[in-house]
Amino acid sequence: MVTDNHNEDDKFTALITDLHELASYLHNRGDKTLRLSRQFAENAQRDSSNREFDINQSRMLDYQHTVWHEIGNMVEKLIKQHDK
Repeated sequence: MVTDNHNEDDKFTALITDLHELASYLHNRGDKTLRLSRQFAENAQRDSSNREFDINQSRMLDYQHTVWHEIGNMVEKLIKQHDK
């Protein structure tokens, strides 16, 4: 019985570690997406030939940035709820 509890504790610890890594990945993706969004916005200012496309890409990527961070925040919330 003690072995089962120890094994479950190890699994739980591994899960929490994986969730930390997932949250970090999601926030990094959000940051990368925001950088791309800003690049498209800057290009829209510089080059009028593709302005509409660049503005649309910037908006889409900005939305994705928000979604990546929202999901990362939800993962962090789960970690806080269960890692006590």
